[in-house]
Amino acid sequence: MEGLSAGDYVRQRISPTPGDIFYLHLSDLLIAIKSLIPADRSRVLDYGCGGSPYRTLFDPCTYHRADLVEGSSNIDFQYGADALLPREAENYDCVLSTQVLEHVQSPPTYLKECYRVLRPGGSLLLTTHGAFEDHACPHDYWRWTAFGLQQLVEACGMKVRKLKKLTTGPRGILFLGEREMHRLRFDGAGAYGRCLSYGIRIVQRLGTRRMHSASDKSFPSNRVVDANESGHDIYVAIALLANREDGP
Repeated sequence: MEGLSAGDYVRQRISPTPGDIFYLHLSDLLIAIKSLIPADRSRVLDYGCGGSPYRTLFDPCTYHRADLVEGSSNIDFQYGADALLPREAENYDCVLSTQVLEHVQSPPTYLKECYRVLRPGGSLLLTTHGAFEDHACPHDYWRWTAFGLQQLVEACGMKVRKLKKLTTGPRGILFLGEREMHRLRFDGAGAYGRCLSYGIRIVQRLGTRRMHSASDKSFPSNRVVDANESGHDIYVAIALLANREDGP
């Protein structure tokens, strides 16, 4: 993402720092994931693992990784565009799915696979996007509301126990605005436009870290919020913890 090295990719997710390009969102995502990790997690499947940035949060446990056939290496299971896992993938205590579902062609198929590979009573820890820019990896298909995502997960046989909105309200607006500011240019408006563009670049370079730290202090209640809490209608992402039900 954004041309990051593999080391930066993991570091910005497991140890985000003010000034990082996605800090406002990734720091909230980390808080949410930590708060939702189930206690019983001796066998974990990272389904759509990418670089597995959150793997250390699940130590010690048996940790298996699954991802697309294209570009995958050093993983335990590969799958194709249908997201179907090999039949031997089963009986996991926890399935971890972080920012994957929006890239899946058929979310119901993917979620039914989550159900299949979980042991009865096992947990799904899932995060995905609410309001976020398109980001193909290799494709980007879907966005949800919190309760729309809950309905989809429960239609696939799991019961949502915790449902959270991430990076909400003014903090979410700051994040989304910051993303667009990186694209803002006035180069076609003569000398004044060039001065404006240069000024924006300077503010971004010198002020991003301070803006992130100020947001942490000013909007602590807009980082990870229970979905039922009112006043959080804009949110960048959704996180949930669900359990496999006994039914089909």
